[in-house]
Amino acid sequence: MERLLLLDAKDYDEDMDVWARVAVRGIVFFGDKLLLLDDNKGEVSLPGGGQDEGESDADTLIREIREETGYSVIPDTIRPFGYIEEKRRDFKSYHEGRIFHQISRLYFCEVSAERGETQLSEQEKRYGMRTALYTLDEAIAKNRTMLDNVGELAWNQREYKTLLLIKEHFKCTIGHDT
Repeated sequence: MERLLLLDAKDYDEDMDVWARVAVRGIVFFGDKLLLLDDNKGEVSLPGGGQDEGESDADTLIREIREETGYSVIPDTIRPFGYIEEKRRDFKSYHEGRIFHQISRLYFCEVSAERGETQLSEQEKRYGMRTALYTLDEAIAKNRTMLDNVGELAWNQREYKTLLLIKEHFKCTIGHDT
């Protein structure tokens, strides 16, 4: 899988312990609308999350999209897009003083038309996460506004830049804006 982007804050010492995480995120279109998660801060993000030990990328993608959106991924439609690598000092209390190193693997996929119940984590519920459909331009504009209002943090930069990469992909492969 090709690395699409490296987000390296270079705010850490190389000899620090590393907390590594793999996440898998889905790129799902309903016509010209992208299936996203919206939260109470105004950010939109791709559905997906951390890979459990022993899970394949496909297993993680299927589980995360089902949990966060209620939709079921059609396994035969899963196609790799690329990955985003992030490195920065981790300031969360349980990982403070470590390097946070995350690989977010991105996949295009389709979902079944029927939608079941979501199974959001308590943290996702606190953030007010809910399923939303936006065009790429609408999603990019929402995240740009959020970046301007909240500031550029590691997670919101990743979501914003991911949407820009998807838009660029469609400009290059189809030859027009999505």
